[in-house]
Amino acid sequence: MTTQHTTIEWTDRTWNPVTGCTKVSPGCDSCYAETIAHRFAGSKAFPNGFDVTLHEDRVNQPYRWKKPARVFVNSMSDLFHQDVSDLVITHVFDVMEANPQHTFQVLTKRHARMRSFVQQREEQRREYAAKFDDCPTEAMRNSPAAKAARERAARPPANIWLGVSVENQKWADIRIPALLETPAAVRFLSCEPLLGPIDLCGPIVPGRGRPKLTYWLDGRPGWGPEQTDDRGRVFQELAVGPRLDWVIVGGESGPKARAMHPDWARTIRDQCEHSGVPFFFKQWGEWGPAPFIVRVCDPETGWKGTDEELAAAKADSEARGATHVHTGHSREENGERSYWLHEIGHKPWSLERVGLPDGMAAIRRWGKKSAGRELDGQVHDAFPA
Repeated sequence: MTTQHTTIEWTDRTWNPVTGCTKVSPGCDSCYAETIAHRFAGSKAFPNGFDVTLHEDRVNQPYRWKKPARVFVNSMSDLFHQDVSDLVITHVFDVMEANPQHTFQVLTKRHARMRSFVQQREEQRREYAAKFDDCPTEAMRNSPAAKAARERAARPPANIWLGVSVENQKWADIRIPALLETPAAVRFLSCEPLLGPIDLCGPIVPGRGRPKLTYWLDGRPGWGPEQTDDRGRVFQELAVGPRLDWVIVGGESGPKARAMHPDWARTIRDQCEHSGVPFFFKQWGEWGPAPFIVRVCDPETGWKGTDEELAAAKADSEARGATHVHTGHSREENGERSYWLHEIGHKPWSLERVGLPDGMAAIRRWGKKSAGRELDGQVHDAFPA
């Protein structure tokens, strides 16, 4: 909970210089961090429960970690929460940059504050580097300090990955554009819990391309900065704008988990594959796909065994078959969509002549461990290079 090796599949360890948060969107409704904080409220790990709390003794911990690792920053909070000061965020970023042996993964739902903070930080780097150009001597202009300042100003730190959580199309449309405007070596999405379908490509309107600027997976084509060749001629080369470098998808776990439609995960997987973007399927969560029909015998010949064996076969099919259908139907309330399930009224082995309408999927509440991590029989564990 503080700093430790973790069971989160896409990282190696967590680092929590800050704990505590508040809810901002439907993806927060069943927050695992809040549940843990309430359980251990008053302990050293959570002295103030889930109130935003700075742990000064943890801020410099990465200096003591020798083995390179992927580090999930603030797994129990949001670094860009309004109650976390700019000074604290600056200190955390300074520590991350001072430990290039580690890869730090910063995930937020406060996209606007992250964008403004990082943009300002990068602008300050450029301003500092430019001051060396005005130094009175060539030795100062070409000093190691000047070289280091220019290198830092040229590109964001390679070991800091910045991401946003998006649970449905509404929040994808809001948070992803802000992420793409945020300077970062790697930009990533966590679509967990995935509570609705997300189109990462966006609709193409004939003659207008993608009017909502949703070249999120491929980068918007355009012109690069002006350059001058050896004859003094000024030109521009074609360039591709910022894009997503990594996408994580996962269903919700816990007693109040909302089910993820399998097609939602498949669509994102297929779009990432088409654009060459690494895709990581973290988990199904509490709910997962299940066979709609589990046959207990050949319908042409019927059951040939004993009554006891038939009862056992039926019990087995009920344990392996679907119990619910994800309809894909939704209702909207206060600008948010919620989806509902239909409980199957027949046993899986009695559905021989029943078919599911298009767009519906048979699922079952397996539990996180039993539902597993395979999407259509395959584990997806891709990371950015």
